[in-house]
Amino acid sequence: MSDSAVELKNKGNAAFSAKNYEEAVKYFTEAIALQPNEHTFYSNRSACYSALDQYALALEDGRKTIQLKPDWSKGYLREATALLNLNNAKDALVAVNKGLELEPSNKQLQDLKEDIQDDLNPPKGLFGPDTLVKLAMDPRTRDFVSQPDFVKAIQEIQADPKNLGKHISDKRITAAMGVVLGINLSTAGDGDFGFDQQQPGQQSSYQEPPKPKPAEPKPKPAPVVVEVTEGQKEREKGNACYKDKKFEQAISHYDKAYELDDKDLLSLNNKAAVYLEMGRVQDCIDLCKKATERASELRADYKIKAKILTRLGNAYMRSTPPQLDDALKAYKSAIIEDKNAETMANVSKCEKLKRERDEREYINPEKSAEAKNQGNEHFKKGEYPEAIKCFEEAIKRNPSDHTIYSNRSACYSKLGEYPLAVKDAEKVIELAPTFIKGYIRKGSALFAMGEYQNTLEMCDQGLRIEEDNKELTDLSQRAIFAINRKQSEMSDEERLQDALKNPEIAEILQDPIMNQILKDMQGNPAAVQEHLKNPGVRAKFEKLVKAGVVRLGR
Repeated sequence: MSDSAVELKNKGNAAFSAKNYEEAVKYFTEAIALQPNEHTFYSNRSACYSALDQYALALEDGRKTIQLKPDWSKGYLREATALLNLNNAKDALVAVNKGLELEPSNKQLQDLKEDIQDDLNPPKGLFGPDTLVKLAMDPRTRDFVSQPDFVKAIQEIQADPKNLGKHISDKRITAAMGVVLGINLSTAGDGDFGFDQQQPGQQSSYQEPPKPKPAEPKPKPAPVVVEVTEGQKEREKGNACYKDKKFEQAISHYDKAYELDDKDLLSLNNKAAVYLEMGRVQDCIDLCKKATERASELRADYKIKAKILTRLGNAYMRSTPPQLDDALKAYKSAIIEDKNAETMANVSKCEKLKRERDEREYINPEKSAEAKNQGNEHFKKGEYPEAIKCFEEAIKRNPSDHTIYSNRSACYSKLGEYPLAVKDAEKVIELAPTFIKGYIRKGSALFAMGEYQNTLEMCDQGLRIEEDNKELTDLSQRAIFAINRKQSEMSDEERLQDALKNPEIAEILQDPIMNQILKDMQGNPAAVQEHLKNPGVRAKFEKLVKAGVVRLGR
């Protein structure tokens, strides 16, 4: 790990400890740019995103951690945490189990698994699905079943047993508990359930109670009728017009609904949706702002406020150009009111677009050239980390300039960070396939890593562009010498095993024609010469010779 990357990681850890999560994300992102294959950087950034409630991004980094280091339990911890918060407990359990297979004693994974199982298996409540039927059949609670507020309370407790505390003061709920439990809670005192405790040696004073007289039948309660207001009727008419794309009529009905009931925020929100559908983006934005202010005045339901704020964010995104900063602010406000997967996805999408916009706006070829020149001066003085920082700034200012990647590749090679040198050289070749230094940079880094076969391949590619290039010719000869020296110390079997580590060699050996040539070499040399007239076959044969699979002149 390079000194620069370690420094950035330490800064990120310090920012995370101080709960400066956005700053920590910035440092870990810069560290990843320096060393993109270091799994701990992605893991730490995933933790930051989770702390910021940006779980879609946390999931992406968690999975990248696993991809880079599948035998590290913390990657599965990051993935499972993000999945659970994205309301995907089933997949979260799969991830956490994989982590526990690697590290069964990991306390964080164990605790997270308990949370996931609680989410998947919520505790069964006092009132089961047949509760209302039982209550309707019992004379003590029969009348309650026709009372909407009682039914609603039972349903709330069924949905979440914790709601029992909210309704426990309601005597009807107490009576219902007695029916369900089979005891009379209305006469129960502390420590008893409606009967006297018999003292030792005392005869029971229990007497058969007189049979009650049959109760007179009570008239059945009238069915509860939910009243629909005139305002709601107008809103429904507006909804019907909206579905039929009769937008002007829909607006008229929504206006009428709000005139009849100025607390009907859904009418405002639906009208804003019509504006957005009509392309009247600014009208939609203005109306959503008005609805948001009204929602605050009314202390409206948080879900309604979240809907309005999400609509506001959508309108900002539909602006020309998209108002990404305002959209992101609206979406984040919506999440505070009601965190759900859809709004989280909107935040992630908006943040991605904002990053891309900021990168585009940062481009300035003139300032890029200044940073590049500063990097070159540092390179000449042997100040390679400082040179890398300058080249990074130059790349941000002009990411299409292949020469900057070439210079940074040279710096990485000087620091012994050969994988990063290879990556930058590949970017050079991608941007400028005929720029010979890209092949020299990559070939030299591969040679330093001991990947002599790949070095030869890179030299061959470069020499096809500039056949007399001395650096590539010398590098090719050094690679051949290194291969021969290495192979001379190996048995035939070891040499073959070493060659098969190269996927291209392994693929060539699976070619039926090449297999036939290798067989013909022993008894039919003329057939071999015939095969080698084919340029493609000849190129493959030469690769086998260079790899030491085929040895000539023995």
